[in-house]
Amino acid sequence: MKNKLLSYFHHSIQQTSPPTTSQLDLFYWFKLDEQEGWFGIPKDEIQDEQLDLLKNLFDLFLPEENNAQKELRWSQFLYFHDKIPKTDTETSIIRIIQFRINGQALEKRQIEAAFRGFIPSGSLLIWKNEHEGLIVERNQQFLPEEEYDSFARAVQTDLYFTATFFIGKELKLNEETPSLFAKERIIFSNGLHTIPSQRVLTFEKVLPYLFIQRLSDDELALFKHSFSIFSEDKELLLTIQTFIENNGHSTNTAKQLFIHRNTLQYRLDKFSEKTGFHLREQNSLLTVYLACLLYSNGKN
Repeated sequence: MKNKLLSYFHHSIQQTSPPTTSQLDLFYWFKLDEQEGWFGIPKDEIQDEQLDLLKNLFDLFLPEENNAQKELRWSQFLYFHDKIPKTDTETSIIRIIQFRINGQALEKRQIEAAFRGFIPSGSLLIWKNEHEGLIVERNQQFLPEEEYDSFARAVQTDLYFTATFFIGKELKLNEETPSLFAKERIIFSNGLHTIPSQRVLTFEKVLPYLFIQRLSDDELALFKHSFSIFSEDKELLLTIQTFIENNGHSTNTAKQLFIHRNTLQYRLDKFSEKTGFHLREQNSLLTVYLACLLYSNGKN
């Protein structure tokens, strides 16, 4: 069989070692067996039907993509709506983590080494430019938010650059993925401008600030008037915001603030008395939390 193939395809070649990169550009390569090695058939000498037949008879050599090739394919797909990348594993759900880094005299090689040591082996690291990029988490290897926060703190201490992450939603890998990713890019950009002190952003964290931004001047003036106590009493602001972020759990709030529960209750009562907003009512809770974000972010 082998000799017949070699004689039929006049420019075919045989060798004992796997094909090189340059040979892959010109030939289709098939594995014969452990003893006889490989044979290559010029791509311009074989028809599609013949190729399909040989694929059924022999193992076609398919080179494994390296990381750079994979990352380029994913970049083309996500940013330019190119074809869905062929994956080496059954990837049906992904999560995209966007990041931006800032620092003096950044060494990209050193930064990339830190990132690759942090992310799971199945994830991809894609650079948009020297300060921005993204991590594509695959194969259900989704890191919790706390780990991204810890990593951001570690690189700021050890490598002297700051990293801000946006943790996207889990997305089905299909033709709609690039469009959804584009919307997440907008949310990340807004988050970087509205809450620049946050190291880890999510849709849930950014959305309340977007609501505040969309208030008219008259609405914002009424909002500030209703909660003017926050500009006068920063301790009360911290107490109310911490209480809401702890889902109204008094014990956890008191622990976090290092105060007695009686002191906490006094501050809660003081707030309700001064503003008329009661924190046990759902609508009041949402409104008060937006006010806390407005004042704690220094946008008042």
